[in-house]
Amino acid sequence: MNWRLKSKIKFLFFLFTPIVFGIFLTSLVFGNNDFKKVPQADNIQNILIENTEPTIKEPEKPKYYYFRKDKDQKIKISAEAYVVGDLSTGEIILAKNQDTHFPIASVSKLMTALVADKNRVDEDIAKVSRTALNTYGENGGFYLGEKIKVTDLFYPLLMESSNDAAEVIAEFFGRENFLQKMNRQAVELKMTETSFKDPSGLSENNLSTAADLFKFAGYLNQKEENLLKITTNKSYSNKKHVWFSNNQFLHKKEYIGGKSGYIDESKQTVISIFSLPLGEKTSRPIGITLLRSTDRARDVENILSYLKKNIYYGGSGDANADWIKEKLDIPDVNDNYVRLIFGGDIMLDRGVKNSTMKNFGGDYSLLFKNLEIFKEADIVFANLEGPASDLGEDLGSLYSFRMDQSVVPALKGAGISILSVANNHVGDWGREAYEDTLDILKENEIYYTGGGKTSIEAEQPTIIEKNGIKVGYLGFSDVGPNWMAASETIPGLLLANNPRFAEIIKNASQQVDHLIVSFHWGDEYQDIHNARQELLAHKAIDNGAKIVVGHHPHVAQDIEVYKNGYIIYSLGNLIFDQAFSEKVMQGLLIEIELSKDGYMTAKKNIVKSNRLFQPDKVILGKEEIVKFKPVQ
Repeated sequence: MNWRLKSKIKFLFFLFTPIVFGIFLTSLVFGNNDFKKVPQADNIQNILIENTEPTIKEPEKPKYYYFRKDKDQKIKISAEAYVVGDLSTGEIILAKNQDTHFPIASVSKLMTALVADKNRVDEDIAKVSRTALNTYGENGGFYLGEKIKVTDLFYPLLMESSNDAAEVIAEFFGRENFLQKMNRQAVELKMTETSFKDPSGLSENNLSTAADLFKFAGYLNQKEENLLKITTNKSYSNKKHVWFSNNQFLHKKEYIGGKSGYIDESKQTVISIFSLPLGEKTSRPIGITLLRSTDRARDVENILSYLKKNIYYGGSGDANADWIKEKLDIPDVNDNYVRLIFGGDIMLDRGVKNSTMKNFGGDYSLLFKNLEIFKEADIVFANLEGPASDLGEDLGSLYSFRMDQSVVPALKGAGISILSVANNHVGDWGREAYEDTLDILKENEIYYTGGGKTSIEAEQPTIIEKNGIKVGYLGFSDVGPNWMAASETIPGLLLANNPRFAEIIKNASQQVDHLIVSFHWGDEYQDIHNARQELLAHKAIDNGAKIVVGHHPHVAQDIEVYKNGYIIYSLGNLIFDQAFSEKVMQGLLIEIELSKDGYMTAKKNIVKSNRLFQPDKVILGKEEIVKFKPVQ
């Protein structure tokens, strides 16, 4: 045989032998083309027993249903960890630090409700103990020894985020045993990075990850529709109590349910579920979980806007997959301005309370149902004309106000961000009611200004950071009561006659990008400001304030641009039971857009109330009334 021919045969033999062998080996290993997932480790032993010659198959390739229309589209999310995804397919659309452990705060109460629901019987009756009542916070409004159905406790637990309700539930089932069940339930749901140390979320050791909370959201959406429905109620009554929701997302028609939380260690947390029309013919159940957010409402709003504009669902059904497709490195961008709204006096006692009970079934949230404008703002300010508490003693003033403490969750649910607690009525029921009001506001995540537990707190600006802009609020009362002035050891007000008035404002202005100073001042029912108001306003701006806003006259007053600042002398009433003239049944709602570098745009809107003392019409300003860059 020719040596060249022999060489070619040898070459072909060595070339094709490995290929033929590989085909033969592949047929032995894979058997057929039915590709499935590799069995989980805990299932391998059973499979080996059942099949002496197990078939090893490649994992199924994931099916991706979500597509981004514009890869350059930007989104701002302040949360340090988050997951956004489809709760049916399991596909993750947005994620960051999803496996990092953080405290979860009152999001814990969803697990408390779930475990209680799984272990209760219909007629279970719990008793409110002193220990439960001594838990931090007063939402729920329970009294010592009260007997209440466990199922009724779900409403203050999930709507008002009542820490007392969480403890009453846990005690009923045996607290330590109940906590063990909470942790076992987490394991059963494959929330392996989650642990609970208390039933309320007050403990910073209630820990989880955004990924685990996303799994929990998926379970709740598929299996616990009734619990989620509770979280969408604006109010609920069991005849003895009326509870109001402080949920920030109830105004959204796509909202399916969820729970928010806050403690200092956790910042703002949330599990939220929405039904969004992301495909041509289908709405998708989208879960959003946030941890360590500085502004959960804005984060969720930005995420929803991003999804609606830029994400398209291209699937034809649910994959029911266990996989997670991560899409990270979403570009981040800051808005260059902050949206502010300023409203006037809110007083929900006396005639307003009577009207609410008679016409709205005791549901204070209905007073605010027409104020959707609040949802468009980053920060909403108003003046709380009196304490909101069930403590204290009526000191016998001619007009003595004390609002029910349950109005505070309703204020939060309406979108109120910060309240002035410096006015002539906050002392009507003494310091005990005043201090209790501060605690209840904090419990419901509403900031306050104009007072504090000490003079040190009262003199410090309340700083709210939005879109990278630090906005400070400082409040004064110029109409007393002087005896309610705060001291180093006693809670109370910050008064405008404080000898360090200018120094306090200057110190505050140096801590923020923009300082807003609020005054309770002026002459009641006068349309034009007086000399004292002008003196204080100009002095505030001279010492660093950018915006001065006033209340007390019960009618709207004039507006002034002074040097590098903007002065609203009186906002008038927002909600008050004064029906003797048209002027007191309306007030201003001032919208301001404020950029970090000092540009300001303001618009004057008018809000009018009906005979039920409910704001029912907002007349929007037709055009901007001022646009300027303050002199530095």
